[in-house]
Amino acid sequence: MSLRIKVALIFSVVLLGMSIGLLSRAFADEGQWMKYTGNPILAPTPGRWDADFTTIPRVLFDGKTYRMWYVGGRSGTTGIGYANSTDGIIWKKYSDPVLLPGPQGAWDSSQVGLGSVIWNGTLFLMWYSGSSPVTYVNGAVGLAMSLDGISWIKYSGNPVLKPSAIDQRYIASPFVIRLIQTYNMWYTGKSASDSQSSQISRILYATSFDGITWTKWPSAVLTPTNPNSWDSGSVFSPAILYDGTNFGMWYSGLNQSYMNPGIGFATAPDGATWTKSSANPILRPGSPGSWDSAGVEQPSIVTVNGYMLYYDGFSNGAWGIGLARAPQGFAVPEFSVPTSPLLLGIMVCVVIFLVNSRRIGTLRGTRT
Repeated sequence: MSLRIKVALIFSVVLLGMSIGLLSRAFADEGQWMKYTGNPILAPTPGRWDADFTTIPRVLFDGKTYRMWYVGGRSGTTGIGYANSTDGIIWKKYSDPVLLPGPQGAWDSSQVGLGSVIWNGTLFLMWYSGSSPVTYVNGAVGLAMSLDGISWIKYSGNPVLKPSAIDQRYIASPFVIRLIQTYNMWYTGKSASDSQSSQISRILYATSFDGITWTKWPSAVLTPTNPNSWDSGSVFSPAILYDGTNFGMWYSGLNQSYMNPGIGFATAPDGATWTKSSANPILRPGSPGSWDSAGVEQPSIVTVNGYMLYYDGFSNGAWGIGLARAPQGFAVPEFSVPTSPLLLGIMVCVVIFLVNSRRIGTLRGTRT
């Protein structure tokens, strides 16, 4: 076979791989995420501290171990739990909650909730929401630190984010990522102009150089919009990724009936100016009778061989945590795609083949 034919065949394989990738992206752009058939992957444990519900997953992957922090509760008492996994599907729970409300009189004495966790190279850092019956009735944000993700020490200067006019009626679900020079937080809030009984919530934004002292953006960065849209009533609980150029946000949304939440996606070049995907919601409640038929919410994203979306779902008063995967090569125009290992391998083979062919040609020329 001639060199020209060999090269043509190899590049045909490459083009086929690219075509498969384009088909996968089109499939994903239509919002068709695939739920794991064995859901829920984490459920309440009868008789234990989280016997009533398991919600709000936050997952990290260190290349070997998946770590999940989640909110659980029993008989009106809530806490933050921990579980780990080698495959992201089968989880082993730590026996007790790893973070509990503070003692009487503390700013977080009523309840604690996630929040997000990052690893800064030395410590796990957790930003979490808390409330108390007198000083922080509508919530505030605290910081805790851990060497192993299980034993946590609360920052003595908590709370690190206190209510002001923009979020006076409600603060919850802070999600933090660290860039080179700043910590960036997106969280759920209700402003002083909202009535105490209002169910409307928005997504707010703040930045910090140390993760402790925060500067709030002057207005909400993601809000309910079209009164006929799926998220016209409320947007809440963001989860953020940064691809080096743009920010991607997975978030929960409710229509004006404030029932049956779904999960949507938005992008921003700066963390503040967000554009919602036309494919929203990208994850919907399950079919009637399924474990998540009443709603899906509280997303957490991990990039392992594509995108893994953890979320909580509920039906008939029962809450658990599920998993959905994006189709191979998931992408939106503004957000980069994880490189396909197959396509990358093919391209490397092409380069090696061409280099070797050139060497062979050189040797032949030398011999003549």
